[in-house]
Amino acid sequence: MLGREGDEIPLRPKALELLIALTASEGRPLDKAELLDRIWGDVHVTEDSLFQAVKDARRALDDRKGRLLRYLPRRGYLLDCTLTTAPQVTPAAEPALRTDRPSIAVLPFRVLGTGISAYVAAGLVEEISIALSRFRWLFVLANASAVAIAAQRADMADSSAVARDLGIGYLVDGSLDQTEAGIVVRCRLVETTSGRQVWQERFTSQSDGILRLYEMITSSIAAAIEPRLLRAEVERVLRRGTADLGAFDYYLRALPGYYSRTPGGNAEAVTLLEAALARDPHFTLATALLGRCVATSVWLGTEPDYAAGAARALALARAALNIDRSDPQVLALSGHLLAVVGGEHAEGGALLDLSLQINPNSAEAWRLGGWVSAWNGDTERALQRLAEAERLDPLSPLQSDVHSARSVALLVGRRFGEAVEAARRSIATTPEATAPRRFLVAALWHAGERDEAKSECASLIKRQPNSSLKRSRTLQSFRYPWMLDLLIDGLRGAGIPE
Repeated sequence: MLGREGDEIPLRPKALELLIALTASEGRPLDKAELLDRIWGDVHVTEDSLFQAVKDARRALDDRKGRLLRYLPRRGYLLDCTLTTAPQVTPAAEPALRTDRPSIAVLPFRVLGTGISAYVAAGLVEEISIALSRFRWLFVLANASAVAIAAQRADMADSSAVARDLGIGYLVDGSLDQTEAGIVVRCRLVETTSGRQVWQERFTSQSDGILRLYEMITSSIAAAIEPRLLRAEVERVLRRGTADLGAFDYYLRALPGYYSRTPGGNAEAVTLLEAALARDPHFTLATALLGRCVATSVWLGTEPDYAAGAARALALARAALNIDRSDPQVLALSGHLLAVVGGEHAEGGALLDLSLQINPNSAEAWRLGGWVSAWNGDTERALQRLAEAERLDPLSPLQSDVHSARSVALLVGRRFGEAVEAARRSIATTPEATAPRRFLVAALWHAGERDEAKSECASLIKRQPNSSLKRSRTLQSFRYPWMLDLLIDGLRGAGIPE
């Protein structure tokens, strides 16, 4: 969006769509339902998303008191000013983008050959931008600005330079081609500061329908880009050192410890997330992730007062939801804690369902949803969700967590041999984790492998001396009593003390 002086004002995609809708209404107020339908379409979101878009738009208009973007009680919102799309004769120099989040632009895709129309490529780029914008930790440049970047390029080096001047950290570009195998999409992710190619991939669709093509390719590209971009950001922050870190950088530095599932790594993540919240107490994602790390300290046995630790984890989950219930990642993290730690299975399950509805491309939400389904006693749904998490991010640093969730899902499904195999795969990836060891001990006992169960039980107690049946009863908030009985019977038989 251009300001009065021709300067570009950074604006989130949904805020821009809001302004476009209100401009097109020519002074007629639009109610909340109509705006939600126009801007989000078939995607179910709460009114919080609309309120956030209004807030972003008012900030861009320098209209914090709502005199331009007005709300009329019982009638809706209207834009009480004139906007113009007239080109500027002498455009002002582009200012650097001001955002505290990693930023990305999706450049127009090239069309190779004559088998594909240009509008198909343009539609795919728009769908990819929309899919990436669902990851709320990521700033996605509006398509019109991305087209402007592409118009100034002779090659990717030129595009990177233009994007870098704008403050854009990453670029996505690609091409479409029609072959005998179907439509082939080639895509890559480039870091603008170094010109380094972070990722590239080739996707093929045999679908004749454009909508099916968009759905298949967009999901694949967004799911592949997000975790790789996040890892690239973590590496960037770690290379930069610790001087003058902002709240988001503290969050990024906490992620390796969160992924590690080790006592030391998790403790460092807690410290860094607390530092992030000291700088920004309303940083929703850091609040939700801190709750998850506090819960991990309880599960690892490093929190001596496990009841207090569990209570703090739940309080942080509630706090994150109170700040923002429209972020799908926050919904997933908080819903997981409410179900697995708090025993609020209906609410936790509903939050995970909503998270996956808003952003079906998040491997993390599918993984956390697998835990929630397992704790709910729904083995098949848990296994399906965990398989989807692996498909979306097969190289996830939390792969051990996927195997651990699969082991408990198989345990409560009484598929003990498979549960043993899944638990062993989790332990092989992260030996310090103790949760899969408990599931392994119980699965071995119920599978009739009593001597091996006792041996693994001894290893568990050596790693976590405060292991007890009382502790397990307190921390395992399964939906049905028989599920807890199944676990406790296996642990008791193998030698876990009362």
